[in-house]
Amino acid sequence: MTSDEDVQLPLRSTNKRRRHRIGGNESTAENPPPPTTVEATKGKRRVAEPAAAAADSKKNGTKSPLKNQRMLCKRDTGGENGEMMQLGGLQPCSDAERMKILSDWKFDQTEARILLAEMIILDSLPFRYVEREGFRTFMARACPMFEIPSWKIVRQDCFRLFLEERYKLKEYFADNASGRVSISTNRWTCAQNYNYMSVTAHFVGKDWKLHRRVISFFRITSRKGWDIGGQIASCLEEWGLKSVFSITVDNANVRDDAVSYLRDKLVTWGSSIRYGTYLHTRCVSHIINLIVTDGLEEIGISVSRVREAVRWTLALPSRYAKFKEFVALHNIETKRKLCLDEPNRWDSTCFMLMAAVIFEKPFESLERSDPNFRSDLEAQRYKDEPMGPPTPTDWNNARNLCKYLKKFYEFTLLVSEASYVTSHLFLREFGKMFHYSYTMESSEDGEVRIMASKMHNRVAKYWSEKDDINARMNRLFYIAVVLDPRHKMEYPKYILRKLYGEARGDQLAEELKEELVELFEHYQRMLMPANQRTKSYVAMEIPKVDVRKQTGGFNDSYDESRDDVYRTELETYLAEFREPNGTLPQEFDILRWWMIYAVRYPILSEMAKDILAVPISTASSSKSPFDTEGQVLDSFKSSLTPKIMEALICSEDWLRSSNYSSPLSKDDYEDPEELENAFQSMVRTVNASILGEEDEESDSDSSQENEASSSD
Repeated sequence: MTSDEDVQLPLRSTNKRRRHRIGGNESTAENPPPPTTVEATKGKRRVAEPAAAAADSKKNGTKSPLKNQRMLCKRDTGGENGEMMQLGGLQPCSDAERMKILSDWKFDQTEARILLAEMIILDSLPFRYVEREGFRTFMARACPMFEIPSWKIVRQDCFRLFLEERYKLKEYFADNASGRVSISTNRWTCAQNYNYMSVTAHFVGKDWKLHRRVISFFRITSRKGWDIGGQIASCLEEWGLKSVFSITVDNANVRDDAVSYLRDKLVTWGSSIRYGTYLHTRCVSHIINLIVTDGLEEIGISVSRVREAVRWTLALPSRYAKFKEFVALHNIETKRKLCLDEPNRWDSTCFMLMAAVIFEKPFESLERSDPNFRSDLEAQRYKDEPMGPPTPTDWNNARNLCKYLKKFYEFTLLVSEASYVTSHLFLREFGKMFHYSYTMESSEDGEVRIMASKMHNRVAKYWSEKDDINARMNRLFYIAVVLDPRHKMEYPKYILRKLYGEARGDQLAEELKEELVELFEHYQRMLMPANQRTKSYVAMEIPKVDVRKQTGGFNDSYDESRDDVYRTELETYLAEFREPNGTLPQEFDILRWWMIYAVRYPILSEMAKDILAVPISTASSSKSPFDTEGQVLDSFKSSLTPKIMEALICSEDWLRSSNYSSPLSKDDYEDPEELENAFQSMVRTVNASILGEEDEESDSDSSQENEASSSD
């Protein structure tokens, strides 16, 4: 049998697949009308029948061919502007339009196989899913024309799709070779205790939109940092991505060695920016997880007592019913309900505590009324010590921890988003977090002070220092804020003063400005010939455009009437007015601003494009920024060879493209009581339906008996 690594399949045409248009689209030379016949299978013969026969439920075994149409065609190019519309958003159509859809529909076995491969990839299904009884029964009724391929053929189709998508993505990178990419890495583990690493490229395209693509997934062959760096470098060479601006990694010494290797490699390639000064970026989400873990460990006994109290209450319906009686007795009105947490996901612990602290009084009443509550919880142990029910101190610790965790939760969501750039947001949000931790250290509550002090020390370890900017802190974060037209140099200067005092803060601000000038001059040398560079600096002629019409309200107070003679682009940018700072960070489209002002700042805009694309969190390329145990492969992917595993993981990312699944929020945690109520309602409905059918049958039998007796 051929191994997975030896699978060699021919590439199909790289042109975009032409899908049948649905609903009211006129046929053209490039888009001819579909054939008027389809092949229907009768035994082993295939005969031509009118296309409308596909709608015959008696022949084709389906009550709704439109459902088949929606399965086989993912998109419809509809409307006058030719906008792509998802089938899920189709508007109700008239009977005539529906008949036209049915008459135009034609089954395509090849297209169906492609979509089957996409489904397997997108839904992370095993290849043998196509041989399961439920799927085959469903397809036999829903689309009997589809010849279900074997799982080996499905595997080949998935690998073929991976090769095609990779080829197209490589072509895209080749066409955009002038720009730089930043990369992030993520470590994965599997049931066999192998370690894997994913490499994701982040870049701003010619459309001035942020893009991210997983470009590699490989097994780590050595735990040495230099070897890991060599594997990443080989990946970059394979993709032709030698112009790397930054690499975002988690906080581990082995990653530091890997970054050092890559820095030397980029210098050798001649593609580094200032000899890799800004190459190493530490994952913010990973550091936040360490900070939160410190806080949870400091009051771990309190968290464990509350967790076990919630677990005990939800274990039996009778206990929960009694608990709800005490909730009503204490007149507590809230939409929050008790929920269990996942200990390795601190966001779920936050939601659990936020709900539990509301019901402190009902828990106290439950403890007094049910002796089993105390005895069962005392049987539980925390670090070899008996726990028991939550005490008033535990409830107070939980409330204070919730306030802290909520800040970190919001911060993590903000910096882990993949739909917008985040490098310019870090300093502002970090300032808020640092100030909050400093405030909690001044609390009158001793437990709070101890917890806040430990968490604050972790914050300071990575992002502050007494006399100088922390070596662990990439100065790129400060430069990114300067490139935010709402802040420029004012906000970094303000933050530096807060952290280091006014005198030292002003000195550091001047050093930062000098560094910014050096970086700008580096880009100027790269992007402009020497003769134009001199002219640009001495007497820069800036085209006069009506910027207010183009910006759509970005800056109505801008004065475009003067020429900035004897100024560089950077000096001009810093001297002009700042944008209003009234919008939320994620609501201000900073890439659109630079796209509009690219005419005025051609060099600075290219510099902004590279810097703003830097991810400050590796969680933007994973599914959970709150998981303290890292990413774990499921049992199916763990059983695959590395090449097939890479094909599935990369293809899933490419197919999803810009569609991003946001991190799990509190709304995603299902309420057990609502699930139970829904289940009971369903049971009652089904029972009523069954009883109704039995009554009809008994009435029918009675009428038949009466007819028989009357005839006798």
